[in-house]
Formats: sequence, structure tokens, C-alpha cells
Amino acid sequence: MSTAQPPATTRAPIGRALVTGASKRVGRATAIELARAGLDLALTYRTDEAGCRETAARAVAAARESGFAIAPEILHLDLCEIASVERAAAALAPRGVDCIVHNASTYAPTAMGSMTAVDFESMYRAEVVSPALLTQALRGALAQSRLPAGGAVVFYSDIYALGKPRVSFTPYIVAKAAVRALAEQLTVELAPAVRVHCIAPGVIAWPDDDAPGAVSDEIKRSTLARTPLARAGTPEEAAKLVRFLVLDASYLTGVTIRIDGGRALR
Repeated sequence: MSTAQPPATTRAPIGRALVTGASKRVGRATAIELARAGLDLALTYRTDEAGCRETAARAVAAARESGFAIAPEILHLDLCEIASVERAAAALAPRGVDCIVHNASTYAPTAMGSMTAVDFESMYRAEVVSPALLTQALRGALAQSRLPAGGAVVFYSDIYALGKPRVSFTPYIVAKAAVRALAEQLTVELAPAVRVHCIAPGVIAWPDDDAPGAVSDEIKRSTLARTPLARAGTPEEAAKLVRFLVLDASYLTGVTIRIDGGRALR
């Protein structure tokens, strides 16, 4: 925990960011990093409300240390349910947003031979359809952003969807490939007022041992052996990339950036 003393005075936020899936890991780190930079927050969760509230509390403390006073909004959002997306958009619109970080994702293996239409449809809805509709609903607010570089939208694809297919993840990989196409399409749809970015991570912290997609120690060793930097990334490293894209990358849009320690090269 930081021991730094908060500034004597606090400033109003410089803007407002929507971070989906903010209860833990990359979503939590991103919320804290953006709060530290002076952005107020709207944070969403699907099942872990307590985790999302913990993220909000940590973000408030990080913002205070940087001299900003923020009041995060917490919303329930189930990306598999269009009605939930519509409710969230209606709630967010009155206060506006300057950027959206589409972090929420469904990561789970589906073995060949057991795939169903529901597997594909639910994954595609969560990764592509709902983020597209949410961005569309908030495009007016994004276009009026007060951030120096203007509004921004950040999507997450995956390095395995960029030419490195992975066994037993077909619905997930296909949906993540479509995320990149969506980001490129929205780049031209929302220009010039809004920049759109796509991040393709490799291993950014391993899945929890009891989570879908958890991997064995043997697979971890094998993966790191093919990663030039020889380690997994951290949520904080991903969060810093998001901060750069949102606040500093004023002439960057429509590009997919790998954050994978060089894994895509091997």
C-alpha cells in the first residue's frame, strides 16, 4: 500500500472512462491506472459486485494520491444479454464518457466434437455484438470528449486470433478475430472525433488455477520457453498501455498492438 501523502487540494477529473469487467485482474489494474491519471470511472461487473466495489475503492485512493477527486459509478452488465447492454447504455449516457475500455471477456475452452451453436453465438455476442452496440449508443458522448486527444475506444483481441490458432478454443478465437475487424471498422465509422485501438495480449497473468482455461505448469514452461522476454506480462503493464492509448496516442488509430513479450514471433 502506498504511503504517499495525498495533495492538500484536489482537482476535478479530466474526463470519464468506462471499463467493463472491472472486478479483478486487467480490468481492475486499468481502472486504477486511469484513475491515477485523473479520469473518473464507470465500472461494470457481471457476477462479482464486491470485487468491482473493491476496484472502485482502490481507484478512488489512487486518484486522491494524484490530486483528483473521483466518484466511480458501478453498474451490472451482462454482455450476453442485449437488454442488459441497453440498460447500461441508458444509465451511462446522462453523465457521458470520454473513453471505453472493452475489457470484459469470456475465456473458456471448447473441445472439437463438443461445440454447439450456443457456444459460438454466446461468445460472439459477448465479444463483438454487445461491445459494438454499447459503443454505438455512446458514440455521441465519445465524440464530445474533453480529453486533449479526443475520445477513445479500446478493444481486446488475442495474439492467438492473429494467426496463431490454439486447439480447443475455436469459438473464443473466432470471436476474438472478429474483435480486430470490429475495431478497424469502428475506426472509420467514428473518425475523426474518436480514436479506436485494439490490443492483442499474450499471457497477461495466468488464469486462476480453478478458472476456465487454467493451464498446467508444463504448459506454462512451454509457453515461456517460446516467449522472448521469458515471462508473463502483468495486469499493470497492460493498464499502462491502455493509459497511453487513451491519453497520449493522439495520432494513432485503427492499429492492433501486441503485448505478448514477443510471443507472436515464435
